[in-house]
Amino acid sequence: MYSDPIAVWASMKLKIWPERYWMLDLGDASAQEAANVFVVSDARYSCLIRDQAGVSAIVEEPAVERLRSDISIRERFGPFRVVSTDGELPFDVIGFLGPVLQELNDEGIKAGPQCGAVFDHLFIYERDIERAKAILEGFINKARAVNGPAQ
Repeated sequence: MYSDPIAVWASMKLKIWPERYWMLDLGDASAQEAANVFVVSDARYSCLIRDQAGVSAIVEEPAVERLRSDISIRERFGPFRVVSTDGELPFDVIGFLGPVLQELNDEGIKAGPQCGAVFDHLFIYERDIERAKAILEGFINKARAVNGPAQ
């Protein structure tokens, strides 16, 4: 039995991380140096991905400077703010982010999803964060209207 994504949204809260974040294209040889930044950024959101293009990282602004001193940054994108789910998110829920991504995209807001084992995250351009917050909160309120108030 799968969890209903709208019912899960009805019980969800949001966490908007206060820091400014950047997505970095670091190349393939920089994974160890990037991972070292995660150790000193333990109270912040961060994400490290290795794929066919090399290494990408999402890190808070001060970490960009630390990385810049150790490795070459091929490209950077941002600044972003990170919005995280902050509530019980069953791992078996299917299509959880789809409806909110559609609403954000329909309003011209790019939201890059990152899924963790416990919470899901969206990195959103800082210039759009207030509109995105209003859209996400509106989505949660609509989900609560359909499914009843959060427990």
